[in-house]
Amino acid sequence: MHHDPRAMSGITLLECVVAVAVLAVALLAVAPSIEAVRRRVGVDITARAFLASMQAARAEALARHRRVAIAPHDGGALSGGWVTFVDENRNHRFDAGDQLLARHAPLPPGVHIEADWALYYTEGLAFAESGFIRTERDKWLSGTVRIEGHERRICITINAYGRARMSRRCAAAPR
Repeated sequence: MHHDPRAMSGITLLECVVAVAVLAVALLAVAPSIEAVRRRVGVDITARAFLASMQAARAEALARHRRVAIAPHDGGALSGGWVTFVDENRNHRFDAGDQLLARHAPLPPGVHIEADWALYYTEGLAFAESGFIRTERDKWLSGTVRIEGHERRICITINAYGRARMSRRCAAAPR
């Protein structure tokens, strides 16, 4: 019997098992770095979401000619999630009678937000009818929001006029 070499072009079961084993070992070696990248991307996504919330709140304040605020929805820290709302009583807290515009879920584990508003201690911020940032007592406000976690830090700097910009290089929060 004469065999044609072109007829035997498939792979054997043993070759397939060896190829799958090599692929599994390669995936196990890469898995920790994939998880680290996924966690760092969580910081980026959080920073972009907070920047988008700030820009949307400012746009709503200008469009509605009303004060629009961003505040922690649990009353504690922004890391627990935040709400954007029309602040009817100007107290920077979401109360009965305030119109909810948006809600953001709590942050991924290991990611946190810290707001530094110069001389004022408040977690949230409010945009006046003019689009400027104001405190409860109508004083101008500017500052920095730091989003940190998993060896990554992103800062959002906002001026008193309500314009925000994002920076990937920023100093650690003062302690």
